[in-house]
This record gives sequence, C-alpha cells and structure tokens, in this order.
Amino acid sequence: MTIQPLDVPAGFGFTSDHDLLRKTARKVLDERCPMTAVRRLIDDPLGYDPALWRELAGLGWVGLGVSERAGGAGLDHLSLALLFEEAGRCLLPAPLLPATLAALAVDAAGSDARAIVDGQPLATVALAEPGGHWAPVVTATAQRDGDEWILDGNKAHVLWGADAGLVIASFLCGTELALFAVPLPAGGVFVDREVGVDSTRRMARLHFRGARVPANACLSADARPLCQSLHVRAYLLLAAEMIGAATAMLLRTRDYAVDRIQFDRPIGAFQAVKHPLVNVLIATEQARNLVHAAAALLDAGSPRAATAAHMAKAAAGDALSLAADRGVQLHGGFGFTWDCDAHLFFKRALWSNATLGDPAWHRRQLAATLLG
Repeated sequence: MTIQPLDVPAGFGFTSDHDLLRKTARKVLDERCPMTAVRRLIDDPLGYDPALWRELAGLGWVGLGVSERAGGAGLDHLSLALLFEEAGRCLLPAPLLPATLAALAVDAAGSDARAIVDGQPLATVALAEPGGHWAPVVTATAQRDGDEWILDGNKAHVLWGADAGLVIASFLCGTELALFAVPLPAGGVFVDREVGVDSTRRMARLHFRGARVPANACLSADARPLCQSLHVRAYLLLAAEMIGAATAMLLRTRDYAVDRIQFDRPIGAFQAVKHPLVNVLIATEQARNLVHAAAALLDAGSPRAATAAHMAKAAAGDALSLAADRGVQLHGGFGFTWDCDAHLFFKRALWSNATLGDPAWHRRQLAATLLG
C-alpha cells in the first residue's frame, strides 16, 4: 500500500500581505494583550475585555476569512492561520475563535455575516454534545411547527456560551442535519456555565427544551457537508493557535535558560537543557508546516484538506504539550508557582488538546482514512 503525499499546491508561499498581517497582529496584541492583562482577566466575570474585543472586531479580524459578499475581507486560510498563531502567542483571552467560526458558518450557508463580523452580537458555535464526541455527531433535534422550529437537545463546551448573543448550532431534522442561528437569550434555552481547566477560555452548556425559533433561523436544511467543513476549519484554526502558544512557551523558556545562572554558568549552557529545547523547536516547526499545508489545501479546495487538518491538530497537540511540559520543568521550582507564566501555557495545552479531539483521536481518523 502506498500513502500519497499531501500535494501542497504549486506556487504556495507567503506574500507581503501575509507578512504585513502577521506583523500588525503581533504589534496590536503585544500592546493590548500583555501577560498582565491575561492574568487580570482570569478573575474577571466575563473573561475578556469588551473594549479590546470591539477593537479587534473593528480591525476586521472576525471577518478575515469571510467573503466580501457576506461582509468580510475574503482573505485566504493561510491569513487566518497566521492571525490565530499570533493570538496563541499571547494566550488571547477573547472569543475570536468561536466568533470567527460562527461567521464562517453563516457565510458558507449563504447568509449575511456582517453583524457577527462587527462583533455585535457576540457569536459562538456549538460543535460538541455531551458524550465526548468531537466529530459531527448530533443527537439534538429540530421539528417544524408552522412558521417556527422547535429545538430540543444539549450542546456542551460552547465557548463564551453564557455571554453570547447568538449561537450557531446543528440539529437533526429527521435524517437531515440542519444548521440554525439561535439568538440568545431565548425562551426554552437554559445555560449552565462550565468550569474548565483554562480560565482564559470560558465555556457553557446549552440546554434546548422546546425552544421555539422562527423559520428563518434555519441557515441550511442540508448542512452535513457544511458542518464537516466547519470542523475542518476549526481543527486548522485551533492548531494554528496552539503553534503560537508553543512558540511563545519555547521563547520564554529559552530566555529563562539564558538568564538563570547555576554553577557560575547559564543553565542553557548544559546539554540537559539544550536538548529538550531543541526537541520542542523541532516539534513546533513540524507542526507549523502541517498547519500551513492544511491552509494551502483548503484554499485550493483539495479533498485532502481534511487529512491535513487532522495531521496539523495532532502534531500541534504534541508540540504544545511538549513545550508546556518542558517549560515547567526547565523553570525549576519557580515553574510550579502561580508567579510563573508557564502554568498558563500548561493549562492552555490541556484545554486545547482536549478540545476538538486530542492527538490520539485525530490519528484514529487518519488511520481510518489512510489505511482503510
């Protein structure tokens, strides 16, 4: 048996626009979201800064990959990946990921996403249900009743679900999968906040108990391909964010190894410190290449984009876990304290690995696809 290469499109590469986007995003986030701001928002009831969120939405970040027809900038997936990598570097505590996915879903369904792109209302997506499934497994149901739909079921791990004004969620309508845009709060929709390991990511569980929504709340009555495509994009964006976090943790650990003196020498001079850092660098660069390959294949409309996205999410999970683990270890006793930022990256690694499938789950999907 021969496994074919991913065949990244010819001519793939970075342009001056990509470089400008990356530099601009890094400058904005360095100024507006230093680690002191991240720490302050950990105990904040909202978990994000509304003023910063309005600023990011005003910069067009939510609609970066949304078509111009739907109110976005119409940029490619590589641009999205670069933006989310920068967001991951600073552990951005803002609903950029769910709002971006919500805008992409509305755009793909052929509807106008301008309100979501503008950040008002705050939009999120419900990609999971209780039970631990990260594939598009749906048990929630929708039934037509005249000019309304009646929604029943549960959605779990909804990012910023308790504060969102709109949730994009999938429901079974008979044997078909339908996608709905449900305004929040709404009658028959009950919200429970979830306690997660990463306080920079707020989650909630949504319970639909005979919730009634108008007929036009259904974005697509045959949404299975759309939902599968949305999952692929979610794998890509989260993987890009994880690469950014892994890179930031690597650089922080390197700087500490240069500054920390032991036995009259920087600890970075010892092989026991050098070699783990090199291993983190190799894992991070390998995962970054897979993220960029997945972005290129999505832009080319390749049927192998999903395979590349699974590979990227699995590799990014391994890289961030390794970076966080070695970061805590090489900071020594300081790395286990609240004052060391390494624990924030460690918690982000735990959350990101468990969200949208851990590396083992993605490799099982790859085995099923590549090995039959």
